[in-house]
Amino acid sequence: MKRLLIVTLVAATAGGWACQKANQQTAQTNPAEATPRVTETEQPGTTRPTDLSPIKAEARIDDVAVGSAVGPDGAIPAGNTVDDFEPGKPIYVAMEVADTPADSAVKVVWFGPNETRIAEEVKRVASGSQFLNFSAGNTSTWSKGDYRVEVWLGDEKVASEQFNVVGPGETARG
Repeated sequence: MKRLLIVTLVAATAGGWACQKANQQTAQTNPAEATPRVTETEQPGTTRPTDLSPIKAEARIDDVAVGSAVGPDGAIPAGNTVDDFEPGKPIYVAMEVADTPADSAVKVVWFGPNETRIAEEVKRVASGSQFLNFSAGNTSTWSKGDYRVEVWLGDEKVASEQFNVVGPGETARG
């Protein structure tokens, strides 16, 4: 009886682990579905590789977050999603790309006060990726004010996240 209980527990644990692994989706290679480049101009129709429908584009990029650190999986860890940053401190934007075909191009554009375009970067989704992240780079010269970062896939803006640059000691403590 004891042996049967142990075998049952082991089988249930292994089955649960296998289901959990199966549910961890990652980007898969499918050249026909990849979005090869990004344009920041809406294109009519959906016949070109960079022209996605808004619904399709937003379904491919999930859980966009701005934060102060990136974990080993490429996501922003719990407790690191913040809205206020001091100049010179790291600022990251991360997103889930498990539903994005591998080799698709994702672009982020950083904007500062008065809608000043600060920087942009394009990265390709690697096969097997679950998350993709970007860094704002050197923020030491950024002035206090309202900022945002946009995330683009194909010709669609899929997210826009707001954040602030504040003076030393003005960040919220959690």
